[in-house]
Amino acid sequence: MPAQAANPTPPYDREAARLLRLWVELTQRLASAAAHRSTDEEALRNLQLQVEDTITDRLPNSDALLAELWVWEAGLLHQSETPPETCLICRKARLGLPADLPLPAAVGGAR
Repeated sequence: MPAQAANPTPPYDREAARLLRLWVELTQRLASAAAHRSTDEEALRNLQLQVEDTITDRLPNSDALLAELWVWEAGLLHQSETPPETCLICRKARLGLPADLPLPAAVGGAR
């Protein structure tokens, strides 16, 4: 019981947060893989779908939550001829920034 007292976050909230972090990470990697024609795209999509199934099974109101997540995911979709390391949209996703947010030149945005 001491571990529970040290961490006031209920187990359900920790599980929900873990699933959402995993989904976001997979979605960012999937968007980059799709845009840059990576061979990882299919495997990442399958993992993302598994996480979505788990979210549906374990979280209440998952339909509304997934709808919001899919809207966010749509903002990551893009096509690129540059490598993922220099792709501005992929860089914004790695930084956790909205795709339509301009980046200052110091962190890789337009000069």
